[in-house]
Amino acid sequence: MMSLILRKKKIWMRQMKRNNQVKQTNTKSMITLFLAIGLIISIIVSKQVQDSMLNKISIVSAIGIDKNEKGYIASIQIYNPTANSKEGAAEIGAYTYSAQGRTIPEAIDRIHNKLARTIFLDNTEVAVLGESLVKSDEISSITHYFMRESNLPANIKIVISKGVKAEKLLQIFTPVQKISGNRLDEMLTRKRESWGNLTDITSNKIKEMVNRKRTELTIPYISIKGDLLKGSSKDNIEKATPEALIEIEGLAVFKHQRFSYWLSSSESNLYGLTKTKIRDTTLITKCQRGSGYVTWKDVRGKPVIQIQDKKGAPAFLLQLQIKGKLSDVSCNLDTSTIKAISSLEHDAELELQKQINQLIVKTQNKKTDINGFGEVLYRKQPKRWNKVKNNWNSVYSTAQIQTNVKVDLMDIGEISSSLK
Repeated sequence: MMSLILRKKKIWMRQMKRNNQVKQTNTKSMITLFLAIGLIISIIVSKQVQDSMLNKISIVSAIGIDKNEKGYIASIQIYNPTANSKEGAAEIGAYTYSAQGRTIPEAIDRIHNKLARTIFLDNTEVAVLGESLVKSDEISSITHYFMRESNLPANIKIVISKGVKAEKLLQIFTPVQKISGNRLDEMLTRKRESWGNLTDITSNKIKEMVNRKRTELTIPYISIKGDLLKGSSKDNIEKATPEALIEIEGLAVFKHQRFSYWLSSSESNLYGLTKTKIRDTTLITKCQRGSGYVTWKDVRGKPVIQIQDKKGAPAFLLQLQIKGKLSDVSCNLDTSTIKAISSLEHDAELELQKQINQLIVKTQNKKTDINGFGEVLYRKQPKRWNKVKNNWNSVYSTAQIQTNVKVDLMDIGEISSSLK
């Protein structure tokens, strides 16, 4: 009798356990269902809120500042949300609005008055400074607005428009990327491979360099290649070959906050190698024996500046270690031999050393230390720096600077070895 009772009890307990498991499973299923429903509702509500917000604000992708005899011209490029939808594939990616003012803030405020929606500056990626502006005003006075405006992001990138007003540059229709401001940001990011951190010029960085007074400032400049008028038409992106393209051409050099001169594209690439650590760029060197050129790809460089003497006028040694691969060789040379490879490396060292020396002489003649020789003197011999800092550009112009370039060929790629 007792055993029968125990057996029934076990059966009852097993049944209860199964029931509890079923209840737990049902509870979990209900929770999962409620969570799924809640997620769907939140997505729908979020989408509606986002659409509602986009209809109430004007999101700025880029700002342009120009100057004329009447004052400042501010231009803002406003994102068109319709262009990002499936139905808006043919829509214009952005609209540009401009206004004149006695100051930059006044010009921006006048644009506010033209628009029914609130201007949202938090997403601004690029600020374009017109050539006339940077040639007339000190760079720090220009960037004060970007630092004081709390709604602008701190990492907004600053570039200069050469040969074209910033207002007109923002009106260019760019292929692939509908918004020219976004296109500029993409180009600057990609250019970082060959120019390092020279493309990341923000208002905070400008303030830091101006206050240091040890290295002169450089800022990337943009130009338009092609027909500006046709580039401002939507037809520019509807052709296989656009009539006008935006191009990062080189770097603008400043002296005591004032614009001084332009560095060409090749000079800027060379300067990037001698100034900062480079991960990927392309170089072209002449063949020392006969005519022809050597194209180097995937070039990596690491510069080091050393002080050569302890007393007297400062003297420096710029050492540059370069590694790269062969992309093309038009020299009368068989690339299959070790001797030929050594010859290519040696020729490249001589050619690059010559180009670097020419660039350094140019900066010395202009009294603009853009490589940071003064910065090295400040860090390694601060007492000596204090004696020359007030007259550093003049001291730099007569400083003895030696260069030493070492080139290592990492790979000849698929280049034929039968060049003779």
